[in-house]
Amino acid sequence: MFFYKEKNKDIRAAAYLRLSIEDGDKAESNSIGNQRELIRDFVAERPELHLVGEYADDGYTGTNFERPGFTQMMEDIKSGKINCIIVKDLSRLGRNYIEMGKYLEQIFPMMGIRFIAINDNYDNANTESSDSDSIVVPFKNLLNDSYCRDISIKVRSQLDIKRRKGEFIGGYAMYGYCKDERNKSRLVVDEYAADVVRSIYRRKLEGMSAKAIAEQLNSEGVLAPSEYKRLCGLNYHSGFKAGTHAKWQAIQVLRILKNEVYTGTMVQGKRQKINYKIKKIRDVEESGWIKVPNMHEAIIPQKLFDTVQEVLKLDTCASKGQQTVNLFSGMVRCGGCRQNMVRRTVSKNGKKYVYLHCITNHNGLGCSSHLISESKLAEVVLAALQGKIQQISGLEQRLDEINEIHKNQRRLKSVEEHMKMLEQEEQKYQTLRRQLYEDMSSGIVSKDEYKEFSRSFNEKVENICKAKTEMNRQLDSLSNLDVEHLPWIEDFKSYQNLTSLNRRVLVELVESITVYDKEHIHIQYRFDQEIRNVLEYCNSVPTTETEGSTV
Repeated sequence: MFFYKEKNKDIRAAAYLRLSIEDGDKAESNSIGNQRELIRDFVAERPELHLVGEYADDGYTGTNFERPGFTQMMEDIKSGKINCIIVKDLSRLGRNYIEMGKYLEQIFPMMGIRFIAINDNYDNANTESSDSDSIVVPFKNLLNDSYCRDISIKVRSQLDIKRRKGEFIGGYAMYGYCKDERNKSRLVVDEYAADVVRSIYRRKLEGMSAKAIAEQLNSEGVLAPSEYKRLCGLNYHSGFKAGTHAKWQAIQVLRILKNEVYTGTMVQGKRQKINYKIKKIRDVEESGWIKVPNMHEAIIPQKLFDTVQEVLKLDTCASKGQQTVNLFSGMVRCGGCRQNMVRRTVSKNGKKYVYLHCITNHNGLGCSSHLISESKLAEVVLAALQGKIQQISGLEQRLDEINEIHKNQRRLKSVEEHMKMLEQEEQKYQTLRRQLYEDMSSGIVSKDEYKEFSRSFNEKVENICKAKTEMNRQLDSLSNLDVEHLPWIEDFKSYQNLTSLNRRVLVELVESITVYDKEHIHIQYRFDQEIRNVLEYCNSVPTTETEGSTV
């Protein structure tokens, strides 16, 4: 090991100061000011040392050496400006055991740098202490490293507890929200930004691509999230810049469209540091995210959010020069090979015709084209949708009738069964009372015992009679119960006045369309199994008039 032995030869010393959150309750004693004062007093007592510079990293961890002050100091060492480093103690230089050993035992000796840690009584120019230092210094570095690891574990544990309680721990609220002034762990809606978020979801349902939405927001002069946060006084920076100001980008739009936070669910833990020594951040699988529902006001209803996720699965790229994806994008399949059908535009006699055909046939892989014009398909699907909407709207009245009858029947049956049980109980105690009298007459029980048992039986019979009276009242005044509507009925009913197809109605009501030929087209509706079940149920139940005669 090489030591800097020339103590009195032009020693140009630099003070290195560092403070970070790791220092916890020691922050005051380890403050930058205290470190500076200690080093200056130390140098003042040693005339051979000339303090020519000071380098500080306030708020930087000691687990790595990627710090601006330290980096600049090393550059100045290489240029010959300084040849001695003075710190308050070894932990100020760093808390990484391996890296500290590398600097103390390899880098500084190789560069001829004298290193002094005042409170640890370490000076690599002091040969008398070199043997003991070879044991003590690595041990102290190990303790510093261990201390940092323990702090990291505690901090991570505390943050994890907050996440699982649904408390927001981020530095900045996501676009559409801001931190509650009274409780920084809670999100409240920022109405201006929330309206922009709602418009993004609305435009997506209308068929616009993420790129088109971003361009439209920019053309409307809507500030990008980072610019809006800076306008609100937040020192926020992002990578989405074009020129002097950040602009909306497609990736930002997609992040908003995929962020479940807008439904009122707190979602955290999407990314994490590898460990306390490595600053690199990695993505966490969705199964490892921490989700806590109903932690703040929702901007986007859950149903709308779920629909948009389905849209994102279906979407393909918008055609060149178009802002919206094609009407049937990602929804039409070939009935022969089950592959997606593709859109093709053909010009003929000055007119443009749009067709859908099988991509497998187009690639020469054996399937037939299953060619169908887009307008013809739209006509067929519109007519089918209108019929389905009318059919499902008509189900509501029928379900009201059935539910009313069946609820009354179920209630009636329950009351009747309870009445039957009460009558059986009454009969049992009447029998016991008669047997009790016979037992008294036979001398099996005394007169006093007879009176005691008889009083108990009479009380039970009286209570049963009261219960029977209440049951009879319920039978006489059995009232209708409210009908519980199936949510998908409302989805279809909301399009009762549908006169033309649009992307929104397709993604909300249709799951897929399979084309066998021009005359054979199968439409798979969303909630298809539920619809079939309800139709079968309604068809299996007698009409109101027939049912009414049995009630």
